[in-house]
Amino acid sequence: MKKFLNIAVFGISLNVLDQLKSQILLAVPDKVMVRWVNIADKNIDLLMINDAFFSSFTIQKILAHINVQYLRLIKVPEKQGIIVGDTLSYPVTKSDDLREWLQEKFFDYEPYDNLYLKPTTLEVSISTVLDQCLLAYNGFIQLFDYRGFLALVDTMTERVWVSTDYPITFFDKSLNQTYVTNQFAQETMKNLDAQDLRSWLWQMGYHSSDLDIPEIEINQYFKLEFWPKFESGYERRKLLKIASCFAQGAQIKTVIDQLKIPRQQIIRFVALSHMLKMGSWIDSHEAKFMRSDESIDEGQMIKVRSFFMKLRKKLGL
Repeated sequence: MKKFLNIAVFGISLNVLDQLKSQILLAVPDKVMVRWVNIADKNIDLLMINDAFFSSFTIQKILAHINVQYLRLIKVPEKQGIIVGDTLSYPVTKSDDLREWLQEKFFDYEPYDNLYLKPTTLEVSISTVLDQCLLAYNGFIQLFDYRGFLALVDTMTERVWVSTDYPITFFDKSLNQTYVTNQFAQETMKNLDAQDLRSWLWQMGYHSSDLDIPEIEINQYFKLEFWPKFESGYERRKLLKIASCFAQGAQIKTVIDQLKIPRQQIIRFVALSHMLKMGSWIDSHEAKFMRSDESIDEGQMIKVRSFFMKLRKKLGL
């Protein structure tokens, strides 16, 4: 089996090049090392050229003197990586055609199913995918949906590198995950900034209507141990109030009674935070925030109002 694949790419922007490289690394067999070479290299296996430069003297000279496979790159966003003849439409968001083309040109002597790390097409729940993101032994995994690659996750260090090609604010039912090669992970990390994994998952999960949140009882006590990062705006003020209460350890019912915030919003906050292991259930005696089973006299009410006044002042609300 071929151990190295020398690929030269010519005539596209750096952003398009980085995205194309990521898809190529997903499309080649796991045991094959991709070498990115210059068009002057004499050992090119695959030449990928912007179609605008295909007829140039330099490119035609290369094709005439070197036995090389090639693909002409044409910008057709709606085709998302479809190959027709010798043309590949970019940006490449789906690597199926590219994978099959590489299989035919370079690896057709090996069984297809034994070569590739393909994303599974089986539908799984969003919560199952989130659980996989929090298992340290999974190492590097990629998240994807119907549009293609979304993010690279390092489960050991709990970091995430989010694709800038398709900015998302929530997950839908097409969310899935698969393992990636170290080479793909290294290429992705070079081009994207790392973020805290749990904070990012919390933000996406909070706005995901397709995410099934586990049922919880309002008489339970919860302590928030890791604060999520909240987006700016009016919603952030509410979330900061909720977080401040549960950071002390609190009964859910008590927080609902004390805050002028919708009951379901508070329940969703707690359920999601527990799902992402950002807090835990505690016994009633561990709660520092007011307990609903205690009589609330005027002194206690003053204490509560004072707490929120200090919170607003500290946060500039």
